[in-house]
Amino acid sequence: MAIRGAAWSRDELVAALKLYCLTPFGRIHSRNPAIVALAKELGRTPSSVALKMTNFASLDPTIDRAGMGNYSRLDKIVWDDFFGNMESYLVPQERATAPLAAYEAPTEFRFGERAGLDVLRLTKTRVNQSFFRSMVLTSYDNKCALTGIEAPELLVASHIRPWALDHATRTNPRNGICLNTLHDRAFDEGLITLEEDTSVRYSPLLPAIALEALKSISDTKLRLPSRFLPDSEFLNYHRTEVFKAG
Repeated sequence: MAIRGAAWSRDELVAALKLYCLTPFGRIHSRNPAIVALAKELGRTPSSVALKMTNFASLDPTIDRAGMGNYSRLDKIVWDDFFGNMESYLVPQERATAPLAAYEAPTEFRFGERAGLDVLRLTKTRVNQSFFRSMVLTSYDNKCALTGIEAPELLVASHIRPWALDHATRTNPRNGICLNTLHDRAFDEGLITLEEDTSVRYSPLLPAIALEALKSISDTKLRLPSRFLPDSEFLNYHRTEVFKAG
């Protein structure tokens, strides 16, 4: 248990940062059950955990609201390392050398003596992508950024720079946009893209009926998230390399 007023350890900061990524701004307060639970686990007060999470906001250059501003040097080190090497934080390192007993691999992922390793890789990928999805959807208030659809079953954390292309950007929340399944597919296939001002551009390869259908339910510009704004370099890559301009 932490001593009242004791400096935060690196592990404690990582735990608070993970929760920060998955908590809407309006719910970062000492009465949030998730914050209360983490505070109990860390041996700290809910108020101190909520304050630390609020301070992390001041380290995010993409948001339009300031945090408390009095983050520590270690806060910034943890922030930079977490977002620069996120995948290493999502699955505990000690599990990397042992099969996951709690998870049964599908038949297609069993390869004799390599089964444990392949199961680990599959599970790690799922854990990472689940965290990525939660971060992105939270940033967009669990609403499609082009239509406002709120049904979670219809929402996808779309990768701007394709998932398979760059290992380093797979879990970067600034490489994600919350879209409904239809617009996600159109975006993934390069049939729509976003201009520099985030207005929607449609491919001339879209059939007229499909074009009108997409336009009829879509805003003309992206609804920006509360944090983790889409990276302009990723959007430029999508426009030039993924979008089908004709």
